[in-house]
Amino acid sequence: MDVILVRHAEAGTRDPNTWPNDEERPLTAEGRKKETAAARAMKKMEIGFDFLVTSPLVRARQTAEILAAVYGWQEEPLVSDALGPSCTAAALVKLLAKFPPDSRVCLVGHEPSLSGAAAALTGRSGDVRIELKKGGVIGIGFEGAAALGEGTLRFLLKPGHLKKVGR
Repeated sequence: MDVILVRHAEAGTRDPNTWPNDEERPLTAEGRKKETAAARAMKKMEIGFDFLVTSPLVRARQTAEILAAVYGWQEEPLVSDALGPSCTAAALVKLLAKFPPDSRVCLVGHEPSLSGAAAALTGRSGDVRIELKKGGVIGIGFEGAAALGEGTLRFLLKPGHLKKVGR
């Protein structure tokens, strides 16, 4: 199984007056623009996926929708509470078990949970420090189904890397 972790793009600043429910905070215009470029770069780099799953929060759903549009998907991204802000590696393994072990699954979520999950998926001790910037992408490969500590880090792409490739 190949797993692609994508952190949602740049969202508006937390503001309880504008967004009393932070789950509704959307991407900024600049975030949309950068994510479109990042998705184009991913496609150009042939980072493909068979399934696209997103956190239910608006900013993650919007990021997944941009990915779907760039990749020409005909169906809506799947939504999973397991990808919410308090996502854990164990929850991701449980979620990934729903997909065929030879599939490529793209998961869109939040920090710090995605980088923490990536560390736990790729390192047996779970103390690997990974930094995932907004709009960044991590690729993890497994021999068969996803399991804690059994993944191999295939790539870590910062938004700046994607911007250069997308030119």
